[in-house]
Amino acid sequence: MSTLLQRLSRDHHRLIRVMDLLESQLARFNSGDQPSYDLLCELLEYIVDYTDQVHHPSEDQLFARVQAVSDVHHPLLQHLIEEHVILAQLGRQLRTSLEGIIHEAVVPREQVSQQGAQWIQMMRAHLDREEAEAFVLARQWLTAADWEALDQQTPTAQDPVFGQLDPLRFRTLYAHLKDEQELSATAEPQP
Repeated sequence: MSTLLQRLSRDHHRLIRVMDLLESQLARFNSGDQPSYDLLCELLEYIVDYTDQVHHPSEDQLFARVQAVSDVHHPLLQHLIEEHVILAQLGRQLRTSLEGIIHEAVVPREQVSQQGAQWIQMMRAHLDREEAEAFVLARQWLTAADWEALDQQTPTAQDPVFGQLDPLRFRTLYAHLKDEQELSATAEPQP
């Protein structure tokens, strides 16, 4: 498997982990409990910025390469590229709403709830289609030379949470992930 495809799949696993955390914080918000707004904003900053700047552009290049070398039309690949734009817009809208709440703007709870549910549902379905269908097409159509070229052409910035750490920017997220990891390491094995 290519370095690029390994990175993209690893990103998907990490994004799912972070989305689970986002979903749990939004569930607290939806039930009227006080979520960690700092954590929510950092989660969205990480997901939106990293996917917009590194992950999705890499996938766009991958999907474009498959379309260029394939003798079969794959509408799924173009649809996924278009979804990258929609996901970025939805993520930014949710982030803006949450930041508005932090800055004491009047933002209806229902609006934030709806934005969060829509974005998470679309992102999960999107990741599933990429893993189950798009990456399969890529493995089927691309040659070693294609993979090598993609490995050199795609953005390679380090993941600011799971790669090259940026503790000032993601302080709350780091603390939560560290606590979560420590809890799972000390948990008693289940029979």
